[in-house]
Amino acid sequence: MRRQRSRFCLSAALLATIVASAARLPSQQRDAAPLVGVLPFTNGVVGDERAALNPLVSGVPELLLIDLARNPDIRIVEPARVRRVLNSQKLDPEARIDDEAAARIGRILGAQWAIRGTFTSDGRGAIRLTAYMSNVGSGAPVEHTATAEGKQANLAALIGQIAERFSRDMHLSELPRESRRARELTQTASYETTLAFARAIEARDAGRAQQAIAMLKELASKHPEYEPARSELTRLHSDEAR
Repeated sequence: MRRQRSRFCLSAALLATIVASAARLPSQQRDAAPLVGVLPFTNGVVGDERAALNPLVSGVPELLLIDLARNPDIRIVEPARVRRVLNSQKLDPEARIDDEAAARIGRILGAQWAIRGTFTSDGRGAIRLTAYMSNVGSGAPVEHTATAEGKQANLAALIGQIAERFSRDMHLSELPRESRRARELTQTASYETTLAFARAIEARDAGRAQQAIAMLKELASKHPEYEPARSELTRLHSDEAR
């Protein structure tokens, strides 16, 4: 009887270990997922449109990050942390970030991938986005480049093209159905909606949190289906409550 009880206890302990290991597995897999940081984009617009499009310096990387973060195969660096590192390195977010600086920031962040880019406009309603993704760990300056060009009216879709291209380059798995639907809705947003969101992110990054909240509330009220505005509004309210 004592031997049977001993075997039972051993079996129970083994089962408990297996269950605990299985419970930890998703967390371990998540921790092993590559960390991705997206840096401010450079405003390459020349002429009268430059000031009007400047919110895209913060807005394009934010929307790119939102799109990439839908995939559970990666982790993302919070924009606030990116800004702190830029400040510590005395780098102007609106100045051009070269390969060397991008790699240095990526290493400080502990990221495997660092994304930076530029945007330009022809002054006649067309916009061009060019993004560079560096594998910080490999030491290669630029591993992948993605370009999207088209009408400003399709800006949200162009940002989505960059995100989808880099997702393939990182060999990420297919998005779950609900995430694909959310991506599609974001990519069909109007230029006015996308730019309004970018202005709110610009205000947030400049430390004007209350102004950003007011702008996001207005945007979410006008376009309740626009997920980025609702998500960022929730996050900012959460930060205020801490």
